Amino acid sequence: MKKELYRLRQGVEEELAMLKEKQAAALDDFKESEEALDAAGIEFSHPVDENNEEVLTRRSKMVEYKSHLTKQEEVRIAAEREEIKRARLLRSGGESAAAQITSGSMNADYAASAQLEL
Repeated sequence: MKKELYRLRQGVEEELAMLKEKQAAALDDFKESEEALDAAGIEFSHPVDENNEEVLTRRSKMVEYKSHLTKQEEVRIAAEREEIKRARLLRSGGESAAAQITSGSMNADYAASAQLEL
């Protein structure tokens, strides 16, 4: 397993180095066009700026997704805590506690499902 991970890491590092080389070459190739556009007074978006914007957009989407997963996890944790609370009350309080818990848990279940829909 470790050997596979090391090989995978090495492959990723090699690919990253190759991509960085390609990026540097493309940036060098663009210098001539950049100078011509500047000389002509034409406004343009620099490829580095466009790339940085794409990276920020991708990161933003990842943070939103992570936030969504975190909210779902919080709902699961709250439901599990409620289940533990019910189990403890059932052990100590008998049937009247069970009836009270059941009515309370229905409200908690509704709140949890409403939270998931958000």
